[in-house]
Amino acid sequence: MEDNRAVRRIAAAADMDEVLSIARAFYRLHGFEALSYARPSHDMPGRTDMLFRGFPEAWVSSYREGLDRLDPFPALAARSGRPLRYSVVTQGKPLAGDLLHFIEQARAHGVTDGYIFPTFGPRQHLAAIGITMADHPDRVDHADVPVLHCVAQAAHLRIDQFEEDVVERPRLAPREVTILHWIARGKSNEEIAMILGSKRPTIATHIKRIFIKLNVSDRAAAAVKGLKFGLINV
Repeated sequence: MEDNRAVRRIAAAADMDEVLSIARAFYRLHGFEALSYARPSHDMPGRTDMLFRGFPEAWVSSYREGLDRLDPFPALAARSGRPLRYSVVTQGKPLAGDLLHFIEQARAHGVTDGYIFPTFGPRQHLAAIGITMADHPDRVDHADVPVLHCVAQAAHLRIDQFEEDVVERPRLAPREVTILHWIARGKSNEEIAMILGSKRPTIATHIKRIFIKLNVSDRAAAAVKGLKFGLINV
């Protein structure tokens, strides 16, 4: 599968499972059997949700039963902003403690060298796609890393689009939209009341309703969400 064909198929994929299946088929053609997709957990802040394709079931079970807390690679990839080769990250460093245990467990389950690619979505969502279990060491040594990274980025962009589609757009009353516009312009409650010819307590009541509808707790967050959902333009 050529990389441009893979990217076109990913862009037309109907759901996340299809995206990951296409990406994995592409990487298998390049000699990498297993693919992982890591992203910050929606349900447990500070944790990572990891999806696996092609890994041994025993490794997946062990990872989800506690090894996920020891995995440093998604965070390292996000901080670096560039592709990382697993073996290079730890090369020349004394391995001890949790990192040593994690790597020993990975090797024991047949997880070998490979790459992890940081990916970035249009809504500033970060993720990381890892590929490993190469059919030959030369595959890792001579991998076309920029091409492999492009396909990973395309996969994450498509997945991010699915998540955007399911987010319900908040519904604000016309008066609330107007007030949100002035909030985004940095106006105080008193200034907004003067502009709209209303009383300050009335404006404060509207703002409380806006915060509830947008699920925010401050004016800056309300402005950001208003711009994100296209409710206002500044």
